[in-house]
Amino acid sequence: MYLPPIKQFNQFPELLIYNRPNTYLYKMSTTFMPRLVGEMRAYPGENKEFLWIDLLHITQKRVGFGTKFLDFARHLSRQIGCGGNIRLQAGTTVYDPTRPPHEFYRKYGFGADNKKVLRKIDRAISSNTHLCYKTTPPIVMYYPDKQKQSLIQKILTKLYL
Repeated sequence: MYLPPIKQFNQFPELLIYNRPNTYLYKMSTTFMPRLVGEMRAYPGENKEFLWIDLLHITQKRVGFGTKFLDFARHLSRQIGCGGNIRLQAGTTVYDPTRPPHEFYRKYGFGADNKKVLRKIDRAISSNTHLCYKTTPPIVMYYPDKQKQSLIQKILTKLYL
């Protein structure tokens, strides 16, 4: 019996995202210090119009793991036929009750129909302050933001990206 030679690779991936077959729970682990750093439960929404993220829990915040999970969710959304569209409900959780995730999702590019809360989030981001978990209501957010870009935003996007 002939076995082909095993290909060697020089570098392991930094993060592994995996799930058990036929489940919607995805887990993220690091390879440089093997441990679980996050979980996400995501499944297709109504008529596969969007990928609904039911749970996004990151154990170590402000390192980039949440962004990697959202990048993976965009890829997964395209792969299963949802066109890269994502929806989730942003609200204060038991994992981080002092700092709501609204700012993080907004910086990533999420939008919402509740314009009053969006203005509040945008003001907090621009003034470099943080939202209060008591006064920030849970809202459904979606990616990509449905709001049309102004002409100036389009020009700046083309110039700088």
